[in-house]
Amino acid sequence: MTRRPPDDATEPARAMRRIDAVELPRTALDTFLSSSAFAEMLDPDDERTASRSAAARRAEISDVLRAVDRFAGRRFVDRERAGEVVFGGVTGGGLGVRPSVVDEVLALLRPVAVPAPGPPKPIPHEAKSVLGSYVYALVDPRDASVFHVGVGRGDRVYRYAAAAVAGVVPDPADIVGDDEPAHVAAAIEDHVRDIDADGFGVEHWILRYDVKTIETSESQALSLHGAALDGVMLAGAEPHATGHDATHTEKPWPVEELVLRYAAPVSPPLPEPCVLVKVDAAARSDATADVIYEHARSAWRAGPHRTVPDLPVLVFADDLVRAVHRVDYWESFRDSEGNLDPKRWVYTGRPDPELEARYVGTSLREVRGERGGKWNPSGWHPYGPVP
Repeated sequence: MTRRPPDDATEPARAMRRIDAVELPRTALDTFLSSSAFAEMLDPDDERTASRSAAARRAEISDVLRAVDRFAGRRFVDRERAGEVVFGGVTGGGLGVRPSVVDEVLALLRPVAVPAPGPPKPIPHEAKSVLGSYVYALVDPRDASVFHVGVGRGDRVYRYAAAAVAGVVPDPADIVGDDEPAHVAAAIEDHVRDIDADGFGVEHWILRYDVKTIETSESQALSLHGAALDGVMLAGAEPHATGHDATHTEKPWPVEELVLRYAAPVSPPLPEPCVLVKVDAAARSDATADVIYEHARSAWRAGPHRTVPDLPVLVFADDLVRAVHRVDYWESFRDSEGNLDPKRWVYTGRPDPELEARYVGTSLREVRGERGGKWNPSGWHPYGPVP
């Protein structure tokens, strides 16, 4: 269910330029140490271990543990590339690493959404007027490291990506305070080009916005630059993850999310009948299409809409449509212990590319207004009569 970025540079700003990748979790080494594959490496009586000398066994163990520890927390465009990078230089005492160990490590990979490569789109005027002066951070999605913190306004947050990938000359009007020295700017642009060459785009974050004075923005940038920030911490501090007020100006936000909040067009007329399901996890910056689907499909008191063939399900968070599925069939919900709940249902479905092109990135704020200004706490919102 990977969503690829649009090719048309003129597509509205509501388009989400993210792709699915894989990440070797930061806890990968601890998990591997408790695995059956590691136990096999330690067992001198195992057939595959016994075929190696004691020195070769020690070398294999040492090489594998160093590789897993070194690349824990790294992201890759796909599983194949992860295997090449993690094990490409591992000799395993001259005999290589046994396939069962490689498979065990690669099985730890988890899906994660990352920015697509290519130049960013300008921030719409509606969002610029709200953001004002801001403090921003650039994150390398390959290891979630923050490699630059700065201040600006307008499209300043995109200055380095636009210059490095598309040769765009930055607008002097977007500068707040002093500009970076030329050698610093050149080094940042080189970093951006390296990220792009690996098949990723830079993660752009707004750390503070609507900052009232230059002195305040510069001091906040200096303070945040000295903090031990990384992309994982930023994602964990997103207002969706912490429950903070969605309009909070002193919490980190992905730029794309703020653009959607302040410049997303109103959703066109909805298909009838359909169902709107509120899934807060869908707003996370690292949520893949598959993760959103798994969160969205259960467990609902579906009512009569369960009888509608090919029922469209619009998944939303913070009023913004994040995905659209078509239901193939329903099943009764079972809890983690296997107990059946006859009143709740789980759907199995598929993404609807046509409806996603129409609705994803649009705002349901007018629909919410028609329903008294707030959503049902259950998250399930039938729309339109059932034939």
